[in-house]
Amino acid sequence: MRKVKVFSATVGESFGKTTENFGDNLMADILQDLLSVEPVYVAPARAELIGVGSIIDAYYRYSRKKYAFWRKRPWRTLHVWGSGFMDSGTPALWPQRLVFDAVRGELSKARVAPNRDIALGDPAILLPLIWPKKTTATSEVVVIPHFVTYQTFLERYGTSLPRHWRVLNLLGDPQKICEAISASELVISSSLHGLIVADAYGVPSIWMEPHGKIKGDGFKFADYFSFRGAPLPGPVDFDSLLTTGGVAGNAPAVPSAETTDRVLRSFPFR
Repeated sequence: MRKVKVFSATVGESFGKTTENFGDNLMADILQDLLSVEPVYVAPARAELIGVGSIIDAYYRYSRKKYAFWRKRPWRTLHVWGSGFMDSGTPALWPQRLVFDAVRGELSKARVAPNRDIALGDPAILLPLIWPKKTTATSEVVVIPHFVTYQTFLERYGTSLPRHWRVLNLLGDPQKICEAISASELVISSSLHGLIVADAYGVPSIWMEPHGKIKGDGFKFADYFSFRGAPLPGPVDFDSLLTTGGVAGNAPAVPSAETTDRVLRSFPFR
């Protein structure tokens, strides 16, 4: 199995030593199970690949905007495969030479490759190729708080949810999370990847207001919606969903086979 040096947003070289966030975990499963590539997680300046996540601007953000000319490494190449930006005003600035094979959405493309025909789509849209949609659906409504606000959400609503509503902790096994989403009748999520995976599995969704501060200025959501083809209303206040009674989700935007195939074929390490 080929080894590729990968940077992951929140864990870096410590990947596997602690419980990771769902979105950061996904690259390991996609690379190993779908592409027969073994990820070796490294610091940003050593990476050959970034994929799932709002991390095109990660080096700039993590280095506290201190970027020295002497730190450039143009002899190294960093492939960007399906990543997006976290913020609307941060640059794609890395020591390595950047090669954009695919980006998350039209808004990211406009910033880095406006005149190139590159693949669009977050690699998370490929998850049904690894873990097919559950054939036995449930009547569950799956609620997905952003992982940094999970405990706050649980303390506030954990004992007052309707009987068939289930809260998912994104600091868990990615396969089990995908299985719960794919078998549900509705996803309510403040996590972007909760919404992306719901679309991938054809499950209606609602974009929920986070219960606490999360990173970014909302660009990552707008970027994904530009790929999706239709924005999701919101974010919606969760209390209003509880008082509404019957909650109707927004129709899923399932990526076409052509779209998923193009993202798959754009993977740079074959």
